[in-house]
Amino acid sequence: MAKRNVAVIVFLLCLCLSWLPCYAQAASTVDAKEPISPDEDCSLTISYRYDGKSFSNHRVLLYKIADVSADFQYSLTAPFANSGLILNGVQSVGEWNVIRSTLEAHILAYGVDADLAGATDQGGQVCFRGLKPGMYLAITEQVLENDWIYLFDSALVALPGLGTDGLWQREVAVVSKAEAIPPIEADEEIERKVLKLWKGDGGRSDRPQSIEVEIFRDGVSYQTVILSEENHWTFCWQAKDDGAAWKVVERNVPAGYTVTVQERETSFVLTNTRPPDKPDTPKTGDTANTMLYFVLMNISGMMLIILGVAGKRKRV
Repeated sequence: MAKRNVAVIVFLLCLCLSWLPCYAQAASTVDAKEPISPDEDCSLTISYRYDGKSFSNHRVLLYKIADVSADFQYSLTAPFANSGLILNGVQSVGEWNVIRSTLEAHILAYGVDADLAGATDQGGQVCFRGLKPGMYLAITEQVLENDWIYLFDSALVALPGLGTDGLWQREVAVVSKAEAIPPIEADEEIERKVLKLWKGDGGRSDRPQSIEVEIFRDGVSYQTVILSEENHWTFCWQAKDDGAAWKVVERNVPAGYTVTVQERETSFVLTNTRPPDKPDTPKTGDTANTMLYFVLMNISGMMLIILGVAGKRKRV
């Protein structure tokens, strides 16, 4: 009977703990054994290779996306301040990929100039030195060689990097993800698609009736289309599968919304998100801690009741 009572207590305790609010925090912040020194210089080395082949004299553009504080909190730099992106607390690769593609679209939409430019050496590496801590995005163009097309993903890198020992590393080296496309048929085409999604507005009446989307091919404007309920907020087009870099940009983002861009092979998903309206009545105090104390008090009370019942049964 005593073992059964203990099991019941453990189960109820776990159930209570499952009600506690969860707080997402970047692993880097948790594992770091020292603060970041925002004024110390860092370096970033990027390698552009594929299957043992190095690409020299390859132009790379570097953008500083955000500054970082000593306690590892990001704040967007001026050219990206109106993007609406939130970098703090992001953990999954999927979320970072959405941020990366959204930044690429933002650079196209607003013609953001790169902070630095460099070219790879004979080993296919480019090194940027004297960089202040923060978040950086490195973008490069495709390479055409012997009718093969080599594509390199943009690199989103945090400086400094965190070592396995919990200490910050100011010299960071990464390898850009590469893809090789073999020679294609002259008339080979595939369908591409852009889709608009709405999030957080509950279909409210002030949602715009249409949006304007500009499609880019290799950084050059290709076509501008209008998405609305009439076309189910979707547009499809046929294009030669020649390794061109396709991007989509939403023009004139509606007031009160932020936009993200997610790339899914030959599709682009534009998501307009409206943050929840702020309550009219101001909140005072630390509501997160209040909620925590409230739950813990409930747990303590429940534990006392359970222990009391268990003790009563034992006396009987």
